[in-house]
Amino acid sequence: AAMGEMLNSIAHQWRQPLNNIAIYVQTLPLAQESGELTEELLRDDVAKIMEIIQYMSKTIDDFRTFFRHEKQKQHFCLQETVEKAVSLVSARMEHLGITWQIEVQRAPRTFGYASEYCQVVLNILNNAIDVLETREGCERRIVLTIDEQDGAALLTVRDNGGGISPAALPHLFEPYYTTKGPGEGSGIGLYMAKAIIEKHMAGSITARNHGDGAEFVITLPALKPPHA
Repeated sequence: AAMGEMLNSIAHQWRQPLNNIAIYVQTLPLAQESGELTEELLRDDVAKIMEIIQYMSKTIDDFRTFFRHEKQKQHFCLQETVEKAVSLVSARMEHLGITWQIEVQRAPRTFGYASEYCQVVLNILNNAIDVLETREGCERRIVLTIDEQDGAALLTVRDNGGGISPAALPHLFEPYYTTKGPGEGSGIGLYMAKAIIEKHMAGSITARNHGDGAEFVITLPALKPPHA
């Protein structure tokens, strides 16, 4: 299930860069036929293509790092891990015109598996992006808020995708339950997210409708500062 989620995320991240490479490659013969293919244009286009390829190579390294199995729990910064998860889907959000922001009220540290936490955040983000992709005629927005309250490290992820249907809400975290069409969702992502947060990291994950969209809240025990 984790491999499937990872491959899905990589596919989303690579689609637009591959489209950009295709555009550059297709315009080169046209420029040659029209006599506009100068040495400078060729050099610039090759440089742009190599920049895109390097970005795609870095994406693979990022995913390999974050989906590597961790044998031991460790201290990690919530903000850094959330920012990394957002970076893995940023190209897709830019392509779809989705605005996003990370609001940090407090920046807690917690104890657990950073890569697994990243998987959870990535799954929630991809679900939100899938919903927002179908929304026409309105601003597409995702807001992530990081805070610490009463000894808990909190991450709230909100979108304005219209919310979750009342019929689906009670079943979101059940295995093989999906609101997506045939072949579009495995129904395992949120079930896996719940298992990671609650069974592996002694936290909780909840979902509800908020305003004009959905809201997911991930709660983990926060580490006390050294002077406490």
